Amino acid sequence: MVKGVNRQVLEIRDPGSPYFERAFFFVKPEYAFTGEQTLRRAAEETLTGTDRLPRTRRRRIREIALRVLGAAAAAAGGAIVTAILLL
Repeated sequence: MVKGVNRQVLEIRDPGSPYFERAFFFVKPEYAFTGEQTLRRAAEETLTGTDRLPRTRRRRIREIALRVLGAAAAAAGGAIVTAILLL
């Protein structure tokens, strides 16, 4: 952990990304006296969660997929009703 002039900074070397070699976290003043292990654990959890899609984007993709499936089910139902009426 590196202590700056006005802020406490946590440096993570090798964050597990092929693109980045270091990550810096600026600790909020109210958590300045929290243990280094706790801060490192929180920083690593933050870094591992960044490779996923944001919740709103995942929700939007799910919503679009459900609409497409609903439209396909409606079309299939219409085709079945039409086939029955034509027989």
